[in-house]
Amino acid sequence: MPERSYPYLVNKQSDAKMPIRKTNESHIDMVAARRLSDKALLLRPLKDEHLLEVYREAKKMNLSDEFIELLEEALSIRQLSQYKEA
Repeated sequence: MPERSYPYLVNKQSDAKMPIRKTNESHIDMVAARRLSDKALLLRPLKDEHLLEVYREAKKMNLSDEFIELLEEALSIRQLSQYKEA
């Protein structure tokens, strides 16, 4: 079976010629923040108290920064940031 080429998925430029992120940095940061918010919305079924408990335990256990950032975003969406350290 012949291989299909997908030129829209593969960039033909070498990595050395690729521009550094600076040109689209704000757009990329905005997209990353949007994805984080979308993921944080998956935590909606948790009650506020449970979300706070998960956050505190994640900090104690020194879990990944990405997971803690996700929990912090969920707390921010619910406007519970002031209770994080309580």
